[in-house]
Amino acid sequence: MLIYFPEMHEELIVEKVEGALLFDPGVDREQSKDTLVFRPENLPVEPELCKRMIADFVSYGESMGKMFKMLAMPASSDKDQFGERSSAIENELNSLISSTPEVKETGTELVQNQVVLALVYAYEEKQLELAEIENGLNKKWSGFGESIGLDEDDQADQHAMAIGGLISHSPVQVGDRVVLPWQKVLEGFAVLLPENSVLVTSDADAVAIWRDLELDFYEQEGILPEKATFVRDKAWKLMGLSRLPEEKPWLDRKFLVALAASEL
Repeated sequence: MLIYFPEMHEELIVEKVEGALLFDPGVDREQSKDTLVFRPENLPVEPELCKRMIADFVSYGESMGKMFKMLAMPASSDKDQFGERSSAIENELNSLISSTPEVKETGTELVQNQVVLALVYAYEEKQLELAEIENGLNKKWSGFGESIGLDEDDQADQHAMAIGGLISHSPVQVGDRVVLPWQKVLEGFAVLLPENSVLVTSDADAVAIWRDLELDFYEQEGILPEKATFVRDKAWKLMGLSRLPEEKPWLDRKFLVALAASEL
């Protein structure tokens, strides 16, 4: 089974691959004719409850922007990934799980990783929403500026001020490209995806880290519709960690990852 990684929205996929599926973290998403969706049967949290838990988590006191930027913060060491940087998210999730009667008896790692993937899904939706709003502002502001006689420089300055608040709450970006929290997605996939899953990626950030780590890349036929480059390793190594965290043994699972774009 081919699963897109780390994108969970069709609009963010750079290179589509025939037969690849988008992951549904349990938000009861709709399928399109062009892109099918895979939702694991063993998800512990039902769609309505999952949506409610996400809403509750976001309302705990942090703005959407701050929460998203913490979620997307890249791992630079074991301590960063599993210690101070992610402890706020994990502590809030554990508190939420323990106070939700419908899920508190379920395995914490299953619930936690499902909810984190649902947060990533919300992160992507925020990016798409902001892109649509900014595009609309661009069009409206251009017409408005012309109607009141502003020159191009004045229009640019006023437009920057108009969208400044949006940018401060947007997901992490590098230039025009949104930085997806792929390490969090990979951790969740290690828990929730079936063993026969092959990840399909066009994520330049993840591939760059794997090449810096000098992981073994090789070409193979028969998995994707065309010959492609692959890398296979344990999840914790793919995440850039120096060792397997004792409290997260599921990260010892191996993944086969296909590079959807030849230029990666």
